[in-house]
Amino acid sequence: MKKKQHLIEPNHLNKETKVSLRTRVISAVIAFAILLPCLILGDWPFFAFITFCLAIAILEIIRCAEKKYSIWLYVVTFILAALLTYWPIILNLFNSKDDTIFRISSYFDVLHVSIPVIIVGAFALFFLVVCYKNFTVRDACFIFTTVILISLGFQSTLFLRYVSTPAYTGGSYFTVENTFEASLLLIYVLLATFVTDMGAYFVGIFFGKNKINPRISPKKTWEGFLGGIIISAIVSFLFAFLLAYNGHPIYKIFDLDHWYNILILSTLLPIFATLGDFVFSSIKRYYEIKDFGKIMPGHGGILDRVDSTIFTSIISAVFILMVSNIISGRNPFVW
Repeated sequence: MKKKQHLIEPNHLNKETKVSLRTRVISAVIAFAILLPCLILGDWPFFAFITFCLAIAILEIIRCAEKKYSIWLYVVTFILAALLTYWPIILNLFNSKDDTIFRISSYFDVLHVSIPVIIVGAFALFFLVVCYKNFTVRDACFIFTTVILISLGFQSTLFLRYVSTPAYTGGSYFTVENTFEASLLLIYVLLATFVTDMGAYFVGIFFGKNKINPRISPKKTWEGFLGGIIISAIVSFLFAFLLAYNGHPIYKIFDLDHWYNILILSTLLPIFATLGDFVFSSIKRYYEIKDFGKIMPGHGGILDRVDSTIFTSIISAVFILMVSNIISGRNPFVW
C-alpha cells in the first residue's frame, strides 16, 4: 500500500492572509523604528532595549502554563534570568577599567556562564516545588531550561553588539566607530534571521506543498524551509562579503582573507533560525497557546519574534569565539 504523503494545496493570498500580512507589516515597522536607534547607538540605549525585551520574554514563559503562581516564582525567575544574562557585568564590575565613564560595552567581550548561579537557581525553583502544590517538578524543569536558553540568547545578542565597540578614549561618546560600524555584526545576524523567516513565509505561500511537521507547525513546508535557507544564505553572505570588500568587515574574522567564515556562518544561521522557530513552536503546541503574548499585533509576544534570534545569536557568538581562538592559535574551547 502506498504511503500517504502530507500534502497541502499551494497557498494563495486570500483576504484573510492579506489582512494578516498588513497587520504584521505595520507592527514590524513600529518595532523596527524602536529597535533601530537603540541598535545603532549601542551601549546604554541598546542595553535598556534588551532589558525590556528580556523582562517581557521571561514573563511570557512563566505564563505559558496559564497557572496562578506565587509571586516568589516571578521573583526567583527574574533574578535568575538577570544574573545569567548580565553575569559578564557582575563578574567584572569591580575590576579596574580604563574608561573614564561606565560603559556597558566594556564588559561583553566574551560569553560568561556562572555555574554557582545555575545551581542556586535550580535549588530555588525546586524549593518552590515543595512549597506550592500548583508548581510542579515539570513546571520547574521547563522554566529552568527555558530561562537558561533565553538568557544565553540575550547575553549572546549583547556580545554581538558590543564585541566590535572600540575602547573609549575620550571625546564624543557616540562616534561612527562605536555606533554604526560596531552594530554591523548584529545587523548581519538579524538580517539572516529575518530573511529566513520572510523567505520561508513567501516561498511557502506560493510554492508550499509538502508539510515538514504538522504536529509542531501545521503551515510550514519543505519548500518554504529550503527557500528560506537559500535566500537567507545568499542575502547574508552578500551583505557581509560586500562590506568586507569595501574595507568594512562586520568583524575581524570576516575579512576578505577569511571569506569562507562568512560563507560557513551564513549557511548555519538559517538552519539554526528554523530550529529555534520549531523549538518554541513546540512549546506553544504543548501548552495549546497560539502566541506567547500580545505585545506585537500580528506577531504575538516578544518570544514569537525572538525565538529564532535566540538560537542564531548563540551559534554566532560561539562560532566567533571558537574561530577567533583557532586563528590566534589558541584552544577553541577556552574563552
